[in-house]
Amino acid sequence: MAIVTEHAEETLDARTNILPPQGPRVRWGGVMSGFFIALGVLMIMGALGLAIGVTVLGDPRTATGDTASDLGIGAGIWAFITLLVALFLGSMVSTKVTDRPDRPGAVMHGALVWVLFFLFTIWMIGSGISLGLSGLFGALSGLTRGATTVAAAGGGDLVQTLGLNDPNQVIAKLDDPTTAATFAAATGMSTEEARTNLADLRARVEAVRDDPARVAAEVRNFIGQYSERAKQQALAVAAKAQEGATLGSWITFGVMVVTLGVSIAGAMGGVPSFRRWRGRVVEVHN
Repeated sequence: MAIVTEHAEETLDARTNILPPQGPRVRWGGVMSGFFIALGVLMIMGALGLAIGVTVLGDPRTATGDTASDLGIGAGIWAFITLLVALFLGSMVSTKVTDRPDRPGAVMHGALVWVLFFLFTIWMIGSGISLGLSGLFGALSGLTRGATTVAAAGGGDLVQTLGLNDPNQVIAKLDDPTTAATFAAATGMSTEEARTNLADLRARVEAVRDDPARVAAEVRNFIGQYSERAKQQALAVAAKAQEGATLGSWITFGVMVVTLGVSIAGAMGGVPSFRRWRGRVVEVHN
Protein backbone atom coordinates (compact mmCIF):
# COMPACT_ATOMS: atom_id res chain seq x y z
CA MET A 1 0.00 0.00 0.00
CA ALA A 2 1.54 3.22 -1.13
CA ILE A 3 1.10 6.35 0.87
CA VAL A 4 1.24 9.49 -1.20
CA THR A 5 2.15 12.65 0.60
CA GLU A 6 1.77 15.95 -1.10
CA HIS A 7 3.91 18.78 0.07
CA ALA A 8 2.42 22.18 -0.51
CA GLU A 9 5.06 24.63 -1.50
CA GLU A 10 4.64 28.34 -1.47
CA THR A 11 7.10 30.50 -3.24
CA LEU A 12 7.96 34.02 -2.28
CA ASP A 13 9.11 36.58 -4.75
CA ALA A 14 12.89 36.78 -4.90
CA ARG A 15 12.69 40.44 -3.99
CA THR A 16 10.88 39.74 -0.70
CA ASN A 17 12.77 39.78 2.59
CA ILE A 18 11.38 38.04 5.69
CA LEU A 19 11.77 40.27 8.73
CA PRO A 20 10.96 39.67 12.37
CA PRO A 21 8.43 42.06 13.94
CA GLN A 22 10.09 45.24 15.08
CA GLY A 23 9.18 47.94 17.59
CA PRO A 24 9.68 51.67 17.00
CA ARG A 25 13.12 52.27 15.57
CA VAL A 26 14.84 55.65 15.61
CA ARG A 27 18.13 56.02 13.78
CA TRP A 28 19.90 59.32 14.37
CA GLY A 29 21.86 58.85 11.18
CA GLY A 30 18.59 58.91 9.26
CA VAL A 31 17.30 61.87 11.28
CA MET A 32 20.43 63.92 10.61
CA SER A 33 20.39 62.97 6.92
CA GLY A 34 16.82 64.19 6.63
CA PHE A 35 17.68 67.35 8.55
CA PHE A 36 20.52 68.27 6.20
CA ILE A 37 18.43 67.45 3.12
CA ALA A 38 15.72 69.78 4.47
CA LEU A 39 18.31 72.56 4.90
CA GLY A 40 19.57 71.98 1.38
CA VAL A 41 16.07 72.27 -0.05
CA LEU A 42 15.54 75.38 2.08
CA MET A 43 18.63 77.06 0.62
CA ILE A 44 17.79 76.11 -2.97
CA MET A 45 14.19 77.29 -2.77
CA GLY A 46 15.26 80.41 -0.86
CA ALA A 47 17.67 81.31 -3.68
CA LEU A 48 14.99 80.56 -6.27
CA GLY A 49 12.47 82.74 -4.43
CA LEU A 50 14.99 85.59 -4.26
CA ALA A 51 15.69 85.32 -7.98
CA ILE A 52 11.97 85.33 -8.80
CA GLY A 53 11.34 88.31 -6.50
CA VAL A 54 14.14 90.40 -8.03
CA THR A 55 12.95 89.52 -11.54
CA VAL A 56 9.34 90.40 -10.81
CA LEU A 57 10.34 93.68 -9.18
CA GLY A 58 11.84 95.00 -12.40
CA ASP A 59 12.92 98.64 -12.40
CA PRO A 60 12.85 99.81 -8.74
CA ARG A 61 12.20 103.39 -9.93
CA THR A 62 8.73 102.34 -11.05
CA ALA A 63 7.90 100.52 -7.82
CA THR A 64 4.94 101.70 -5.75
CA GLY A 65 3.50 100.91 -2.34
CA ASP A 66 1.28 98.27 -3.93
CA THR A 67 4.35 96.64 -5.47
CA ALA A 68 6.01 96.34 -2.07
CA SER A 69 2.80 94.97 -0.56
CA ASP A 70 2.42 92.36 -3.31
CA LEU A 71 6.05 91.31 -2.97
CA GLY A 72 5.62 90.95 0.79
CA ILE A 73 2.58 88.71 0.36
CA GLY A 74 4.34 86.68 -2.30
CA ALA A 75 7.40 86.26 -0.09
CA GLY A 76 5.25 85.00 2.77
CA ILE A 77 3.49 82.45 0.54
CA TRP A 78 6.78 81.30 -0.95
CA ALA A 79 8.33 80.93 2.52
CA PHE A 80 5.40 78.76 3.62
CA ILE A 81 5.66 76.56 0.52
CA THR A 82 9.42 76.28 1.08
CA LEU A 83 8.86 75.04 4.63
CA LEU A 84 6.39 72.39 3.47
CA VAL A 85 8.59 71.07 0.65
CA ALA A 86 11.80 71.10 2.70
CA LEU A 87 10.27 69.27 5.66
CA PHE A 88 8.40 66.74 3.53
CA LEU A 89 11.47 65.75 1.50
CA GLY A 90 13.80 65.83 4.49
CA SER A 91 11.53 63.64 6.60
CA MET A 92 11.02 61.19 3.74
CA VAL A 93 14.78 60.85 3.35
CA SER A 94 15.14 60.31 7.11
CA THR A 95 13.19 57.05 6.86
CA LYS A 96 14.34 56.03 3.36
CA VAL A 97 17.96 55.80 4.50
CA THR A 98 17.07 53.96 7.72
CA ASP A 99 17.39 50.17 7.86
CA ARG A 100 14.05 48.44 8.46
CA PRO A 101 11.96 51.55 9.23
CA ASP A 102 8.55 51.17 10.84
CA ARG A 103 5.58 53.49 11.10
CA PRO A 104 5.93 54.48 14.80
CA GLY A 105 9.60 55.15 14.21
CA ALA A 106 8.74 57.19 11.12
CA VAL A 107 6.48 59.43 13.20
CA MET A 108 9.37 60.04 15.59
CA HIS A 109 11.76 60.65 12.68
CA GLY A 110 9.42 63.22 11.19
CA ALA A 111 8.96 64.98 14.53
CA LEU A 112 12.72 65.03 15.22
CA VAL A 113 13.54 66.44 11.77
CA TRP A 114 10.87 69.10 12.34
CA VAL A 115 12.30 70.07 15.76
CA LEU A 116 15.89 70.26 14.51
CA PHE A 117 14.85 72.18 11.41
CA PHE A 118 12.94 74.84 13.32
CA LEU A 119 15.61 75.19 16.01
CA PHE A 120 18.24 75.75 13.33
CA THR A 121 15.98 78.14 11.40
CA ILE A 122 15.33 80.23 14.51
CA TRP A 123 19.06 80.30 15.21
CA MET A 124 19.78 81.47 11.65
CA ILE A 125 17.22 84.25 11.87
CA GLY A 126 18.68 85.34 15.20
CA SER A 127 22.11 85.42 13.57
CA GLY A 128 20.88 87.53 10.67
CA ILE A 129 20.84 84.71 8.09
CA SER A 130 17.39 84.92 6.54
CA LEU A 131 17.33 82.46 3.60
CA GLY A 132 14.05 84.13 2.69
CA LEU A 133 12.29 83.26 5.96
CA SER A 134 13.22 86.16 8.24
CA GLY A 135 10.43 88.26 6.77
CA LEU A 136 7.84 85.69 7.78
CA PHE A 137 9.05 85.04 11.32
CA GLY A 138 10.33 88.59 11.84
CA ALA A 139 6.91 90.05 11.06
CA LEU A 140 5.20 87.70 13.47
CA SER A 141 7.65 88.31 16.31
CA GLY A 142 7.61 92.05 15.56
CA LEU A 143 3.88 92.16 16.10
CA THR A 144 4.25 90.64 19.54
CA ARG A 145 7.13 92.93 20.51
CA GLY A 146 5.23 95.94 19.23
CA ALA A 147 2.17 95.12 21.30
CA THR A 148 4.26 94.76 24.44
CA THR A 149 6.18 97.98 23.85
CA VAL A 150 3.16 100.10 23.06
CA ALA A 151 1.17 98.70 25.97
CA ALA A 152 4.02 99.57 28.32
CA ALA A 153 4.37 103.06 26.89
CA GLY A 154 0.65 103.76 27.11
CA GLY A 155 0.90 104.66 30.77
CA GLY A 156 4.05 106.75 30.37
CA ASP A 157 4.47 110.46 31.10
CA LEU A 158 4.11 112.70 28.05
CA VAL A 159 6.60 115.17 29.59
CA GLN A 160 9.27 112.49 29.67
CA THR A 161 8.30 111.23 26.23
CA LEU A 162 8.90 114.69 24.76
CA GLY A 163 11.99 115.30 26.91
CA LEU A 164 10.57 118.47 28.50
CA ASN A 165 11.25 117.47 32.11
CA ASP A 166 14.33 119.70 32.43
CA PRO A 167 13.35 123.43 32.52
CA ASN A 168 16.87 124.43 31.48
CA GLN A 169 16.66 122.34 28.31
CA VAL A 170 13.07 123.06 27.24
CA ILE A 171 13.95 125.64 24.54
CA ALA A 172 16.55 123.37 22.96
CA LYS A 173 14.14 120.45 22.99
CA LEU A 174 11.36 122.50 21.41
CA ASP A 175 13.76 123.53 18.63
CA ASP A 176 14.51 119.86 17.89
CA PRO A 177 12.52 118.75 14.79
CA THR A 178 12.03 115.25 16.22
CA THR A 179 10.02 116.67 19.12
CA ALA A 180 7.18 117.66 16.78
CA ALA A 181 7.14 114.18 15.22
CA THR A 182 7.10 112.55 18.66
CA PHE A 183 4.32 114.86 19.86
CA ALA A 184 2.26 114.16 16.73
CA ALA A 185 2.65 110.39 17.13
CA ALA A 186 1.81 110.54 20.85
CA THR A 187 -1.38 112.55 20.38
CA GLY A 188 -2.54 111.41 16.94
CA MET A 189 -2.49 114.91 15.45
CA SER A 190 -0.81 115.91 12.19
CA THR A 191 2.84 116.99 12.20
CA GLU A 192 1.89 120.51 11.10
CA GLU A 193 -0.59 120.86 13.96
CA ALA A 194 2.02 119.55 16.38
CA ARG A 195 4.58 122.13 15.14
CA THR A 196 2.05 124.94 15.56
CA ASN A 197 1.20 123.93 19.13
CA LEU A 198 4.85 123.51 20.10
CA ALA A 199 5.71 126.88 18.56
CA ASP A 200 3.04 128.47 20.75
CA LEU A 201 4.52 126.74 23.80
CA ARG A 202 7.99 127.93 22.83
CA ALA A 203 6.80 131.53 22.69
CA ARG A 204 5.34 131.29 26.17
CA VAL A 205 8.45 129.59 27.55
CA GLU A 206 10.71 132.17 25.89
CA ALA A 207 8.91 134.93 27.79
CA VAL A 208 9.74 133.36 31.18
CA ARG A 209 12.95 131.48 30.35
CA ASP A 210 14.85 133.10 33.23
CA ASP A 211 12.46 131.53 35.77
CA PRO A 212 12.75 127.72 35.75
CA ALA A 213 9.70 127.34 37.99
CA ARG A 214 7.49 129.26 35.57
CA VAL A 215 8.96 127.36 32.63
CA ALA A 216 8.01 124.09 34.33
CA ALA A 217 4.52 125.47 35.01
CA GLU A 218 4.05 126.41 31.34
CA VAL A 219 5.11 122.91 30.28
CA ARG A 220 2.74 121.28 32.78
CA ASN A 221 -0.17 123.42 31.59
CA PHE A 222 0.61 122.59 27.97
CA ILE A 223 0.89 118.87 28.63
CA GLY A 224 -2.31 118.94 30.68
CA GLN A 225 -4.22 120.07 27.59
CA TYR A 226 -3.13 117.02 25.61
CA SER A 227 -2.62 114.31 28.24
CA GLU A 228 -6.06 112.77 27.74
CA ARG A 229 -5.65 112.85 23.98
CA ALA A 230 -2.27 111.17 24.29
CA LYS A 231 -3.74 108.52 26.57
CA GLN A 232 -6.53 107.71 24.11
CA GLN A 233 -4.05 107.56 21.25
CA ALA A 234 -1.81 105.19 23.21
CA LEU A 235 -4.78 102.93 23.99
CA ALA A 236 -5.83 102.91 20.33
CA VAL A 237 -2.33 102.03 19.15
CA ALA A 238 -2.00 99.35 21.83
CA ALA A 239 -5.35 97.83 20.80
CA LYS A 240 -4.29 97.74 17.16
CA ALA A 241 -0.94 96.20 18.04
CA GLN A 242 -2.66 93.62 20.23
CA GLU A 243 -4.99 92.71 17.39
CA GLY A 244 -2.01 92.24 15.08
CA ALA A 245 -0.12 90.23 17.70
CA THR A 246 -3.14 87.98 18.23
CA LEU A 247 -3.41 87.30 14.51
CA GLY A 248 0.33 86.73 14.28
CA SER A 249 0.29 84.29 17.20
CA TRP A 250 -2.46 82.18 15.63
CA ILE A 251 -0.72 82.24 12.26
CA THR A 252 2.48 81.06 13.93
CA PHE A 253 0.61 78.25 15.68
CA GLY A 254 -1.06 77.22 12.42
CA VAL A 255 2.23 77.19 10.53
CA MET A 256 3.85 75.04 13.22
CA VAL A 257 0.99 72.51 13.27
CA VAL A 258 0.76 72.24 9.47
CA THR A 259 4.51 71.86 8.99
CA LEU A 260 4.69 69.22 11.73
CA GLY A 261 1.92 67.26 10.01
CA VAL A 262 3.69 67.54 6.65
CA SER A 263 6.97 66.42 8.21
CA ILE A 264 5.37 63.32 9.73
CA ALA A 265 3.54 62.59 6.46
CA GLY A 266 6.83 62.77 4.57
CA ALA A 267 8.48 60.39 7.03
CA MET A 268 5.56 57.97 6.73
CA GLY A 269 5.91 58.15 2.94
CA GLY A 270 9.43 56.79 3.27
CA VAL A 271 8.29 53.61 5.03
CA PRO A 272 8.02 50.58 2.67
CA SER A 273 4.88 48.45 2.47
CA PHE A 274 4.58 45.47 4.83
CA ARG A 275 2.54 42.27 4.62
CA ARG A 276 2.15 39.27 6.92
CA TRP A 277 3.09 35.80 5.74
CA ARG A 278 2.65 32.88 8.15
CA GLY A 279 2.78 35.17 11.19
CA ARG A 280 5.89 36.95 10.03
CA VAL A 281 6.28 40.47 8.70
CA VAL A 282 7.25 40.62 5.04
CA GLU A 283 8.67 43.74 3.43
CA VAL A 284 7.60 44.14 -0.18
CA HIS A 285 9.84 46.20 -2.45
CA ASN A 286 8.09 47.86 -5.34
